Amino acid sequence: MARGKGKAIAGGSGDRSRSRKKPKVATQMLDAETATPATASEPELVLPDSLDSSSAASIRDLLLARRGASLVVDAGQVQRVGIQSLQVLLAAAHTWRADGQNYAVRNPSPALLETIALVGLSADQFLFEGSSP
Repeated sequence: MARGKGKAIAGGSGDRSRSRKKPKVATQMLDAETATPATASEPELVLPDSLDSSSAASIRDLLLARRGASLVVDAGQVQRVGIQSLQVLLAAAHTWRADGQNYAVRNPSPALLETIALVGLSADQFLFEGSSP
């Protein structure tokens, strides 16, 4: 009889979508305006060959550690791209733009370009070197 009187779960219906927190980097995407293209003399972050979902958090951490300064991201080695890592790179472009810092992605690999096109995004959203914001 006591079994029928279990503790109530917050939200009632078991819907947990309200309790999920959005990643801080992804929320930085809003209200981005303009950015100055980074130059060859800027600090560089070389991306690994696999940007799968398991590497998204570490890439985010590497980018956040460099926030507040100009940055060039070298994407020439990228062979595999997951959606979460793509979101991190997109959020980084918007974050640097909103912060008014120099940022560019150099050497986008064919795999990266193909994935961007496949999901319906535009390459210029990622601030590739030589593209206009």
